[in-house]
Amino acid sequence: MTWRTLVQNKPVLYFLLIPFFIPYSLKYIPSLTKVYELTSFWKLGAVMLIFFLYLLRGKISVIISMIWAINLLLLSSSVFNGLSDLNAYTDLLPALALPMLVELGIEADVAKIVHVTFVILATLTLVNFGLTLLYPQGLPFASLYTQIRNPLYFLGQDNGIVYNLLSLVGLNYVLAAQNYSIFKVKLLIGDYFIRLTPRIFIFNVVSILSMLLVGSATGLLVISSLIILLELSALANRKHNIWPLVSFYFSFFVFIIVLGDSNPLVADFTSLLGRDAGFTGRSLLWEQALELIKQKPLLGWGNDPEIIQIWGGYFSSHNQLLDIAARGGLLTLFLYICLHIYVFLILGRIPTTLANILFITIYCFLLGGLMEAGVRPTQYIFIALTYYACLDYKKPTI
Repeated sequence: MTWRTLVQNKPVLYFLLIPFFIPYSLKYIPSLTKVYELTSFWKLGAVMLIFFLYLLRGKISVIISMIWAINLLLLSSSVFNGLSDLNAYTDLLPALALPMLVELGIEADVAKIVHVTFVILATLTLVNFGLTLLYPQGLPFASLYTQIRNPLYFLGQDNGIVYNLLSLVGLNYVLAAQNYSIFKVKLLIGDYFIRLTPRIFIFNVVSILSMLLVGSATGLLVISSLIILLELSALANRKHNIWPLVSFYFSFFVFIIVLGDSNPLVADFTSLLGRDAGFTGRSLLWEQALELIKQKPLLGWGNDPEIIQIWGGYFSSHNQLLDIAARGGLLTLFLYICLHIYVFLILGRIPTTLANILFITIYCFLLGGLMEAGVRPTQYIFIALTYYACLDYKKPTI
């Protein structure tokens, strides 16, 4: 039995993928805290098996090499700063293992790995959505968590939920683009045929309603942007121009987040969005993060998400780029930016629907990162699928 045979086996894929999406809610329910601890060991075992299978493959791609470099710098920073919290080290493993598994799946059977990941996310999304409707005031048995919004947290906490929804919607469109395991309806309206994909419509609606129920303005903006950009490109039957969107992202980062209060445009922009000029306290966190980066620009402060001491507690920077620089230093941030530019350059040269879906999804992950910290391992799924977009484009036509 080879690594390829294992990765082509659906039960094996479920075993390897499920622990990456174990519901956070389990640790907030007293009777299930032990279950959550056991699933953490399951995840560690899955990570070790993925590393072993990847080594059996005998080669490493440029994308995986760059992800390795980013995480090794974060690891080095954590060691240098003497972090004793085990999570500072173990949290780096999923961000390495998940794209490695996807890359293995691309060479073995990409349709299976994408579909299994989608099924896991779809199941959790529907359960999370249903229980949130049933228990709008919070689960009575989840007594270890005090907040009541989106009480189960099957997909994350607060704005963090949107990242798994981005993965769900993005993978749904990837499967549709490849015509894999998806039902389509053709309607005749007048003299025109209109093709509808019920599964796309259902999960788009569920994703938007989920963010409305949570009350996350950032999450709602990001998931809506993803759906709108994907649908607009489908209607226009053309790819989006990558670089104007990338330019908008970096302009927002510089003028709103880095310059902050010194920029007179901030007040006008935030009033247009209906938000306060401080972005619900985020502007103070951004200022503090910039100060921390200035103090340790080379290696950063280690892989600890909550390093800003303010308001009587510790908080993250609530911005992905600042968070990466604060944790791993400016070199880590430089590599992270280079990884995305490299991927965007590749996708920009591939004139396919699949390449467009991958670009838009990765871009919306970055868009969410303007207001939230951390790199979600699911973000690397779509970066790893860039390799498949290249293979798919080069396939000979019959």
